Order: sequence, then C-alpha cells, then structure tokens
Amino acid sequence: MAQQDRHPELECGLGSWDNEAYGNHRMLVRVTSGREVVGAELPWRRTDPDPRSVDVLVLAPSGRRIRNTVPVEVTAERGRIAFEPVEGPGTYAVHYLPYAHTGRPYYPQAAYRQPTPTADPGWVHRCGLQDPERGWPRLERAETFRYEAVSAVDSFAPLGFAATEEERVALTAAHPHEPFLLFGEDRAHPLGRIGRLPARWARSAPFGAFSGAAALGEFYVLQSGIHAVAALEEVTAEVRGLPFPSRCLSTGGTDARGLRFEKRIDIGAGRVHALWFGLDVPQDAEPGAYEGEIAVRARGTAERVLPLRITVGPESVADHGAGEPARLARLRWLDSTLGQDDEVVAPFTPVKAQGRRLEILGRSVELGDDGLPHRLTSSFTPRVTGTEGPEQELLAAPVTLTVGRPLDRGSLTLDQPGPARVRWSTTATGPGLRLRTEGELEADGFLVVRATLEATEALDTEVRLDVPLHAGIARYAMGLGLPGQNCPDSFDWSWDTPTRNQDALWLGAPSAGLQLSLRDEHYTRPLNTNYYREKPLVTPRSWAGDGDGGIRLRTADGVRTLTAFSGPLRLAAGERRRFELRLLLTPFKPLQPARRLTDRYYHAYASPAEVAAYGANVVNLHHATPPNPYINDPLLAADVLRAYTEDAHRLGIRVKVYDTVRELTRHTPELPALASFGDEVLAPGPGGGHAWLREHLGTDYVPGWVASDVGDVAVVTSGDSRWHNSYVCGIDRLRQRIGVDGLYLDDVAYDRTTMKRVRKALTGPGSTPPVIDLHSCNQYREPDGFASSANLYAELMPYTDRLWLGELFDYENTDPAYWLVELSGIPFGLMGEMLEGGGNPWRGLVFGMTARAPMTDVRPLWRAFDALRLPEAELTGWWADTAPVSTGRADVLASTWEGPGGTVTALASWAAQPVECVLTAAGGPVAAYAPAIEGFQPERTFAAGEPVPVAPGRGWLLTMEFASVTSP
Repeated sequence: MAQQDRHPELECGLGSWDNEAYGNHRMLVRVTSGREVVGAELPWRRTDPDPRSVDVLVLAPSGRRIRNTVPVEVTAERGRIAFEPVEGPGTYAVHYLPYAHTGRPYYPQAAYRQPTPTADPGWVHRCGLQDPERGWPRLERAETFRYEAVSAVDSFAPLGFAATEEERVALTAAHPHEPFLLFGEDRAHPLGRIGRLPARWARSAPFGAFSGAAALGEFYVLQSGIHAVAALEEVTAEVRGLPFPSRCLSTGGTDARGLRFEKRIDIGAGRVHALWFGLDVPQDAEPGAYEGEIAVRARGTAERVLPLRITVGPESVADHGAGEPARLARLRWLDSTLGQDDEVVAPFTPVKAQGRRLEILGRSVELGDDGLPHRLTSSFTPRVTGTEGPEQELLAAPVTLTVGRPLDRGSLTLDQPGPARVRWSTTATGPGLRLRTEGELEADGFLVVRATLEATEALDTEVRLDVPLHAGIARYAMGLGLPGQNCPDSFDWSWDTPTRNQDALWLGAPSAGLQLSLRDEHYTRPLNTNYYREKPLVTPRSWAGDGDGGIRLRTADGVRTLTAFSGPLRLAAGERRRFELRLLLTPFKPLQPARRLTDRYYHAYASPAEVAAYGANVVNLHHATPPNPYINDPLLAADVLRAYTEDAHRLGIRVKVYDTVRELTRHTPELPALASFGDEVLAPGPGGGHAWLREHLGTDYVPGWVASDVGDVAVVTSGDSRWHNSYVCGIDRLRQRIGVDGLYLDDVAYDRTTMKRVRKALTGPGSTPPVIDLHSCNQYREPDGFASSANLYAELMPYTDRLWLGELFDYENTDPAYWLVELSGIPFGLMGEMLEGGGNPWRGLVFGMTARAPMTDVRPLWRAFDALRLPEAELTGWWADTAPVSTGRADVLASTWEGPGGTVTALASWAAQPVECVLTAAGGPVAAYAPAIEGFQPERTFAAGEPVPVAPGRGWLLTMEFASVTSP
C-alpha cells in the first residue's frame, strides 16, 4: 500500500491464509533469536467493542499454530503477547480477530473465539510468566513490522486504526476552544461507520487545506471528517467559492418520490462523522486549480471552514465518471429523478377523463361528490386475454366513508398533471370537524384516496369505510391472514402489525377484482423476506384507532361488504388523522399466452452457446456468477457482463440480470458513504451476521445474503431511500451501456413508484420491450409476517412480465383457488412459473406454467408446444366462464388452446383418488389423442365417450379429435 494508506507505525498489505480459521487480520512479527520465549507488542488500534473477550492466535513461519502463547495485555490500543518461537528466527503471524461462522451458509453468524489458555504450565513457569505483567519486562522483544488483511475489502487501513487516548488528548489540547475539528479526506479512504477518531486524523493538522484532482465532466466526491469535541446538534454544511455546482450529500437531497428533504445530523461528544460532498465539474471547465471551502456549523457553534484546492486536469470522463465505480461518482445518482413523470408506460393507455368517469385500460372509475368511487367496472374478457368484453360492475353500491357526523360537501375538482394520472379533491365540513379528501388514479389501475379528518373542536366519533362488492365478482380472497382461497361469506380481522405484515385484502375474480390496503401518513415500507421483524409495519393510528379498529367481511343478498372501522376515536381540537385507502383494480393488463410459451428460460450460469444448445432464448444471470458476481451491483463486472450480453445477442438470446435493491454487496464502493448516512439507506437492526459486517458496520444493521464462493457479503437496505434513485440510474446504465434486456427480481424491497421508474429506465428509445420477472419465496411464514406473496407484490405487477412465485410453495396440498390466486398471476394479468421441487407439471400446465430450466428438464414440453403449435393458438383457461372442452368434474380442470394445430387441452386432477372423466365439447363426447411426452405422459388414444383415467395430482396434454360431419 502507498505511504498514505499505512498504519501509523507499520507498513500495511494483504496476505493469504485460512481466514475462516484465523480471522481476517494479523500482524507480522520478526524473531531474530532462538530464545524459548519472546514478547511482541502489537499496536493494533482496534475498534471492536471488547478486545479482551477475543482470542489471539500465533502461527509459526510454517503456518503451525503455537500453543505456548500467553496474552500479557489486551486493550483496544495494543496487545502484548508472549510466545515460544518454536521454529527459531523468522516471521511469525499474530491473528487477533479469529472467529467461527455458524448457522446457515447463506446467513451465517460469526462467533469470535474466546480466549482459551493453551500454554503448557511447565513452559509458563520456566519463562517466568506465572505473573505475566512482572515477567513481561524481562522478555526479549520480537519486532512487529507489518499489518495484513486477508483482502482489500477486509482491510482496516487507513481509517480503521483508532487513535490512542494520548493522541486524542493531545489533539484536543492543541485546539482548546474548538467545539469540533474538521479533516479533509479523499474518497479512497471512506470513514464509513467507524465512530472512533482515526489515528490518521489525530496525527494530522485539523482545518488543513484539502487538495484533490478531478477530471473534466466528473462528479468529484470527497469527504470531510468531523471530530466532535463536544456534542453537536443539527450539523449543516455547504461548499463555497467553487465555480461549479456542489452539494452536501449527507445533509439531504431528493427522496425516492422526487421530493426534497433535509436530514438532521447529531454527533455525540468524542465521536467522529464523515460528511460527503459532490462537485459537478463541467466538461468545458478550464483545466487548472480552483479554491473554495467547506463550511460546517452546528446549533450554538460558530462556523468552521476547511479550505479546498481542486485541480482539474485536461483529461475528461464520460457520464460524470459513473463508468468507474471506484470514483464514487455514482453517488450523483442519489438525487436523480429519472422516470419521475406522469408519462404512460406500455401497454397502458392514457387516463381518459369524461366528467367524473375516468377510463383506463380495461377498467373505469366513476367518482361521487365525496371523491370516492361510486362505480368500478372491468371490460376484461373472461379469458383475461383482452379488454373488449362487456363491462362488469364490481360495486353493488358506492364506496362510502362515514365520520359519524352529517357533512356539507363542497365541489369536486379534477385535474390531469400528465397522461398517466388524474387527481381530484374536495372538502366537507360537519359539526366539530373538517374533512379534506384527495385522490388520484393512474393508468395502471392504482387508485388512492386520502381523507384527512381534522377536529375543529373536541371530537368523539368513529370512522367507517364500506366497500360493497357483487358476490359474483368477489369469488376469491387473499390477504389479512387469508391465503388465496374461495372467498368466505364472513370474516373478521384486527391489527397486529408487530407480527403480521398485513394491511391489504384482494377480492375478485380473474377478470375483475380489487385490492384494498389501508394506510396513514406514518406508513413506511416494511422489510420483507426473513427481515420483517427487524422493520415491521407501522400501525396506522387512524384505521386502528385506539386499538379497537379492524376489518370485517359480511355477505347478504348477493353482496359482499368489506368494512374497515376505527372504533371509538377521540380527537382534541386541532388534531388530525389521515385515512388512506388504496385500491388496485385488477387485472392490470391482458394475458399473453403466446409470449409465455415462446419465451424459453434458462435460469443458471452457462455460456450463451450452451444456453442456445439447450433450446432456450432467454437467460437469467443470477448473482454469484462470473458476469454478475456481486449481489445487486452488476455494474461492478460491466465489461464481463457486456461481453456476455453481446455474445448472447448474436445467438438470439435475451439476457436478464438479477438486480434488486433489498441488499447491497460489500464490494459496492459507495457502501461506506451510504453507511455514514445512518439509517437512511441501510436498515437499522440487530447487527451480527458475517464477520465482515461486524468489523466494518458496527452494530446497527440487518445482515444480508452471503455467497462464500465469490466472497460476497451483503447488508440489508431500507425499504425506501435515495438508494432507489441510484438503483434506477443503474438500471438505465445496464440497458444503455451493457445492453441487458430485462431484470430478474427476487423479493423486491421497493414500492410501485420505483418499479414504474425501473420499467421506464428499461424502455428506452429504440430498445426492444424489456422482460421483467418477479420471483418470491413464500412470504406466508412467521419470519415474513404471514403475507401472501401475490398480495405483497400486487402493486409491482403492472410493470412486470412474469411471476416466479414458487420457492417454498406447496404444489401438492393446495387447491385450484390457491393456485389461481397465489401462484398463477392470472387475476393480475400475468402468467407464472413454478420452482419448488420442480412444481407439478400437470397442474401447472392448466395455468400455462412450467418449471425452471435447467433445474427441471422442460425441453420435452417445449418440443410438444412447438409440435402442437400452441404459441399460435388462443388459450381459454378453465377460469373462463365457458370452456371449449369439459371434463365433467369440478376436481379435474381443463384449459384449451385452439389454433392452427387444432384443439389441444391440458387437464389436471385435484381429486384425492384416481378418477375417470369423459371429455365433451359442444355438449357431446369427443375423442382425444395423447402424444408421447418424455417424463410427462405416454402415447395413448381415447375414443369418444371413453373415460380418461387421471391419477391424483396428474393429468394429460391431449389433442381433440372431433368427428367429421358430412352432408346427407
């Protein structure tokens, strides 16, 4: 390492050893004599919480562990270790943070080895180490000359070496009247979450001018370290004097919805904190030196400044330097508003407003005077393959929100800020209250109403929402603890957010339905996928009231009424409560069965030639693969990924990459800067997990995925932060610079706003329509808060193309209603895939689903699809009102394709015992032929009226042979 990267007393570098046995850090000592015992003083300057509780291991030059070792002194500042140099003169290694990983390989827990006496008592006695402190002065010294880490990403150099108490006292004494000290620091040396004063800063002069070199067009990043001599509150900072735009990234910016915000920064006495700054150097700037300053202040303190000298060289960079992640120029993306607009995303159409009737793709909303939906309709066909069907009424009566008082309503006003959105508002007043109602409808079917109740005098009332649905529409239900099922006639539910990720219920049929979710102004997106308990839902004070709020469902006279109630609600004069209801109108878009059968997926790493030879035309590149090694930052391997994509495109293969925002790899260069933002980007949590997380992030984080084969360790991000802005920009770069065709999303942590922006980023001028898949592990489990995956991700489905709701799902012991609602995606306008154990190919096929290749060999089915010309045929699923082919049994379902290859029917059984069924079409029996399909079915012929045997959980793919009709 360079001189400036060194430990204050030692040279620094990297070494190679078994870190799972000996930890990630060591110091090398040089023994020059053949004495029986030597002493080594180790200036390790540690920041771990309790060094005395961690063992210290000494290895001989050959790598053999030395048992005769006595720790004489172990403090945060230094260690004094006596050991027997069993191999004589040479270089010995002292490993001072050894650990063992326990638990699941992908979610390990590091346990640091506790001190364990190993020295032979006789040796201890001979060396005078019965009292180590008294024996220490008599020992010959071994020279400690080098610090090593097992990898660059593990290294503590240079800011991870803490100042000693003596150095801290001396620094403070030299500046007796300063409430805080400022240090300029290069981007190459990020502070991260190290809270103790770095030795590098303690041994330098605070307020000294910072010098940096920037390129033309670069977003140049630097940091200013603050050492708080006294406690600081409301720290602010700005860059002054430079002739180009600059900003402090740490004190605020633009959130994931495009809104400006400010962050409060407080720093405890004796602690350090890094403020990050970005300078936008224009491409046409004059090369040369520019001088300015960073001004920092805190409440109650005078301003302090750090001089800057930025030298702009003649070389230039493209894209502000984002193509070189080590520059940290991608931090510029944190405040991006890319895709924050009201433009329409295909296949959706602009919202058409005709008075209070609002029309979108296949659906319409008619508003009442109160700003609530009075009519909801769907024109999706029963097959869900088009929107030209007759309008179906979802509501049996208008949606109502009552507040326990009569209301005088004002006028309803509407406006359209862009083609994809219409919004409205109205105000009502009543005895002791004012009600402000605002709503909006977007082109994808997202409808939200926010009703703010303000007490103009002390108020004791109850708020109630009623959504009356035609029972013929509300045939199925999912959410609020109900797995996908036939809708019950009666249901009661109450809030329990600490253990239940439940605030939404979907009711409907395949061709018409809605999801209702209830929120208030305190809503923040919870974590998911094993992490729900670290950041659960915030109970909405409005809907939950004082603990008596809940939801009930009742059915009477063909109407299912969904009622949400607050219970008794007491508000003081001037107090407000916001009641937000979100309606997702489903399905979102027509099914595309032909595309489903034409796209042949390969979900594993293989060369493009191997993918093509397998017969696939779409490849999903997971993380921990050569073109995409590190989780959720595929741009770190941009050159390899670009070459792979180009090779794939030459063979007609589309490339999709795994890239979500739920976790972030430790290899992301910006991670230390994001960590310094507190809980804005990285989710707060219990800490622990992999040793790297413990050593570099402190305590307040949620451990993420670990892929040991590529040395990857991840930390969980917040469900809503500026990192989503950066993520969208990264997706845009993947399309423009790498050429990827889409994304494979794995249990997404972001909301519909970011999902919509992602779709826009992938749909650039001249690009082919992107392919976005959404995969989920079964979230209906205790660690995930018992949330149905389809319900959890419904708001993202308008902008996805295929669902992989398959991991840990049960394909054998669940009924057709569960398959339809929880697995297939059909009620939402999507088609899906199976995963767990390869799924059930017979049941899957009646929903148009197959398994994941190459984990499951689906090529025989692919060949059958082509031979039968199914991609050219029209699909009528069993869920449609009328079926071309019937089995005559409710527990044996049939879906049929009609096209140039004839009439082809897939049937599958949910019966508990072997059954027989007679196939009929147009009211009469029909003959059928089963082509041989390897691993699926043998060849067989069934005469008209002949019973077709179906084993439990099995089925057939049959071509129908209709009797010819001749004229007399």
